[in-house]
Amino acid sequence: MRHLTPLFPFALLLTAAAAQTPAPATEPARDPLPVREVTVFKDGHAWVLRERPLAAADGQEVVLDELPRPLIGAFWPYAVDGARLVSAKAGTTTVRSDATVMDLRQLARANAGKDALVVTADKERLEGKLLGVPSRQTLPSASDGELLLLQTAQGTRALPLASVRELEVRGDYQGRIAVEEAKPRLTLRVAGGGPQAKVGVMYVQRGLRWIPAYRIDIDGDGKAKAQFEATLVNDLIDLQAATVNLVVGVPRFDHAGELDPIALQQEGAQVAEHLGRSMQQQAFSNRMSNAFMAQAPSAASDGGGGGEPEPTVEGGAGNEDLYVFTLRDVTLKKGERMVLPIAAFELPYRDLYRLDVSFAPPIEVRQGLQSQQLVELARQLAAPKVRHVLRLTNTGDAPLTTAPALVLAGGKLLAQGTMLYTPRGGATDLEINVAVDVKVETDEREVKRDPGPFRLGDDRYARVDVAGAIKLTNRKPKAIEVEVTRRALGLADTIGQGGAQKQLDLVQAWQGGSANPWWGWWSWPHWWFQHNGFAEFRWTATVAPGGEATFDAGWHYFWR
Repeated sequence: MRHLTPLFPFALLLTAAAAQTPAPATEPARDPLPVREVTVFKDGHAWVLRERPLAAADGQEVVLDELPRPLIGAFWPYAVDGARLVSAKAGTTTVRSDATVMDLRQLARANAGKDALVVTADKERLEGKLLGVPSRQTLPSASDGELLLLQTAQGTRALPLASVRELEVRGDYQGRIAVEEAKPRLTLRVAGGGPQAKVGVMYVQRGLRWIPAYRIDIDGDGKAKAQFEATLVNDLIDLQAATVNLVVGVPRFDHAGELDPIALQQEGAQVAEHLGRSMQQQAFSNRMSNAFMAQAPSAASDGGGGGEPEPTVEGGAGNEDLYVFTLRDVTLKKGERMVLPIAAFELPYRDLYRLDVSFAPPIEVRQGLQSQQLVELARQLAAPKVRHVLRLTNTGDAPLTTAPALVLAGGKLLAQGTMLYTPRGGATDLEINVAVDVKVETDEREVKRDPGPFRLGDDRYARVDVAGAIKLTNRKPKAIEVEVTRRALGLADTIGQGGAQKQLDLVQAWQGGSANPWWGWWSWPHWWFQHNGFAEFRWTATVAPGGEATFDAGWHYFWR
């Protein structure tokens, strides 16, 4: 009885048959350029150096079977130490290889000329000689798909390949087929050579980034033990005992998103953009926005912004505007992630309690708001919260970089905050929790209005004087050091309790965290910015346990 091969277990039977079929010789694999060193930035760009000795067997060409995808202008091939680079050419080469038969079309082609039995979807049984499946290059496919040609006693039958349900090959079975595949290749032409000659490429490409993180354990007595680690996210290329440089700083890539023509990609900008979005959407970086990828300066800073060798950290060093941590012998395949401890050090700190009271819109603006806006405004202006922060002084040898910071007290979890970029010798505030034991009350009231005539230029304005007060009550069992900041729309007049006041411009006000959603609810007239401004009041004080502290300020604004 003849045996019919069902379609569904087809792959399993073909694989078993292929194991009995000797594989013909294929094109020998070429030795790629291994990665010797990568310099990794937090925004996902990496400077990749790939190099190997130039062997005599290479002749005058070194071929790379995959193409880099560098930024435009950031691809540099080279040959050194007795060799000279002639050219680097990217192109597509048709490569013929031998593969296991994996589908019905490949089976018919591999066994063309042999007797066969075909059973169709309509259970029609046909016997004859397989003529194969015409290639799309020589015969365009019909509207209903590819055809299987079978020579029968009556003539040649053309069957829609999709209608073939079973196929039995008579006689010797061929389980492998020669396939052709277009592959991109990079060919480096070199001249000269010698025992020390090397050939390589350097380029900048997206796909490899690092995510820093800190663990801060405070002792309650002014000392914090800090541990610094890096998570390597490799979606670019295999690393084998490579040197990895982790960069702290803000790189500038004017042509990020533009692929170099050597990549043979016309949709480069879209691909790079998609890669950037997809990396940002990874689970461990949902909160790693551009602030973590680059550097967010600290407001308190006084300086501005198995069998494998074990990875080792070789310390760090400054490099112009950047700071680099160097790791040796890093092995990490494409698609893998790795966490590496970088440094452990001690930082002095002190506990501070910080209160920021942002500005509120003038009464004239509030009168024109809708009821829902008024409710939202009341919610936004509700009593602000005092926040407990750790003021850390960077006494280490390296800058602190913007990163998540897990805060512990005596080994027990306290909070997670965000470490901000802090240079050596600078200070930063690491915010941890809301201080629920410090009560806040705020007050703001109009104390005087001079309706005019008050002339500024050719226009008449009213002058509105406002007084504000902030009251803090310390319900903690110990004294606390507080820093209070209040911002107001208008011009600063008076401040009590030994505080300091100054005027801010629009940029300073927004940098200070004063941006509010209500700002866009009203169309601000040009004269407001011409005759008014942003006032800032600051106080520092120590509040005893159970004690109170009040902070007074006065300001005015002009209204037309």
